Amino acid sequence: MLQSLRDGAQSKAIKVLVFFIILSFAGFGLESLLPSGSGTSVADVNGAEISPQSLQQAISNQKRQLTQIFGEDLDPTLLDDDRLRPRALESLIDRELLIQASRNLGLTATDRAIGTVIADVEAFKIDGRFSPEQYKVVLANAGVTPERFRRAQADEIVISQLESAILNSDFTTSTEMAAAANIVTEERDVRYLLVERREIEEQAAISSDDVTAYYKSNREEFVTDEQVIAEYIELTAEDFFTDVDADELAEQFEAVKNEYEVSEQARVSHILLVQGDGEADSQLALRINEVASQLEFGADFSELAQQLSDDIGSASLGGELGFTDGTAFPEAMEAVIAELEVGEISAAVETDAGTHFIRLDERIAAESADFNALRAELEASIQRSNAEQELLSAVDALRDLSFNSVDLKGPAEALAVDAKLSGPISPSQGESIFASAAVRSTLFSEEIYEAGNNSEVLELAENRFVVVRVDQKIPSVQKPLSDVDESIRRRLQEEAITARLKVLLADTQARMQSGDTLEAIATAQGWQWRVELDARRSGSLLPPEIAEAAFAIRFTDGVDLVHVTLPGGQFAIVELADVTSGSTDKLSTPERESMAEQLATVKGQLSLVEYRRALRNSSDIVTR
Repeated sequence: MLQSLRDGAQSKAIKVLVFFIILSFAGFGLESLLPSGSGTSVADVNGAEISPQSLQQAISNQKRQLTQIFGEDLDPTLLDDDRLRPRALESLIDRELLIQASRNLGLTATDRAIGTVIADVEAFKIDGRFSPEQYKVVLANAGVTPERFRRAQADEIVISQLESAILNSDFTTSTEMAAAANIVTEERDVRYLLVERREIEEQAAISSDDVTAYYKSNREEFVTDEQVIAEYIELTAEDFFTDVDADELAEQFEAVKNEYEVSEQARVSHILLVQGDGEADSQLALRINEVASQLEFGADFSELAQQLSDDIGSASLGGELGFTDGTAFPEAMEAVIAELEVGEISAAVETDAGTHFIRLDERIAAESADFNALRAELEASIQRSNAEQELLSAVDALRDLSFNSVDLKGPAEALAVDAKLSGPISPSQGESIFASAAVRSTLFSEEIYEAGNNSEVLELAENRFVVVRVDQKIPSVQKPLSDVDESIRRRLQEEAITARLKVLLADTQARMQSGDTLEAIATAQGWQWRVELDARRSGSLLPPEIAEAAFAIRFTDGVDLVHVTLPGGQFAIVELADVTSGSTDKLSTPERESMAEQLATVKGQLSLVEYRRALRNSSDIVTR
């Protein structure tokens, strides 16, 4: 059965599930057990180090999130590792600070809590039930040991405990409620007229002469960027991959195999009877005898647990406690569990918690690490580790060679690598390594662009190193009018439309100050007009753009107008006619309760931000 699960876990669907489940914990995988290529961390938080692997995983997480949010509309520059690295590192530092604070406060995650979280993961289930075999196979395929996965889950639980305590500690005062209610229940009378875009465009037409005049007066705006063809050497760990020695592979397996060994596991359920306050020993004894008697006559264990167990948490699950490796429960319980057969129910067992009746639901044999199963993963990790050490030696050599060379051909020959030529690169755009703003900035710096020197060795994301120089300069040239005619026309027309709207707004305001109403002006011009009385910030029938504008207007004794651009080719002139202040009296009881809850949530989030800031200010943090 175990082998069939292993085979099934290789399917594409399972691998996708594994990826999303394990992604947050990949920093705890095998790589952390192997020698690092650089031997350094990216940050130190009160003595706890953050590894380069953890940082790279956090960057990958951010890329995935951005891809999910923006899809095909995602700007590729947003995925630049150098751009994402600072935020990713800050998130890892925040997480480590919260873990340390949780430990200092004595917060812990019980085995039951961890087991409940793990048992709820869909990828660990077969036919809707948690499968220990599936659990082990899924983790093994992801390169994460059960123990490391449990530790990661424990960290997440204690962080959640700490954050929940802070988030739920705030409350809302009557003054804060009144201020919020004034905003939420404030009512405004809003009138607006609608003008079609084509009517404004007709009054703001742009001629070819206008376009030509603008082009001639602003020729400096319409030139191509300076560009260069760059010569460069790029070094990556993959350039230094070699076969792994069999002795080294065997030695590494011996060093890490304990992390992949799974101890014997037992899944158990219990019925717990606890002596209540004021309950006599004889009354407790009667209850214990009653449970023992019913079990002896074949009563359903799960139903008895639901009806009679004093352990509220497990009773709702039919008494299920989850798995133990022999250390999760008190010694008396573990001793009995070790002797039970699957399906067997124990006699009464006494512990400090009370009296237990224990049923063994399942027993899973221990499993040793399999060299053949781990071979490919070990080999890849050792190969990368060795390559990264060779890479750093090559980078040191490249620094010396490129500094003393007039070009990059000599250094490339000395290192037995290729010196490559790029396509055209501008200060704002490039491909491959030149998609990095830092590389382009270096390339167009005075020392490199003007003086013609080789750059320093630049370190990029994912352990890539590059040195660049300018091989060829491509000067900027004037763009012909035919290439920019449309963009100039659009720019001038938008400017003309904006100017025309300002004139229209001023004219409407002047007419209303002379006694005309917005309705009368709209009727005279053949425009549509609308009115919304007692509109609130949310829930009104106003178009969102008009509602936002109306509630941003400052109410005065004069004529309060703004113009708004609407979807679908319309503009609106919006009048704020009247304002009625809000109050808590305008809130229903459910609305008042909901508002208090929302305010407490916001204040709790602010408190959490301040708490994190305080942790940072009182901590010793070093970034590298």
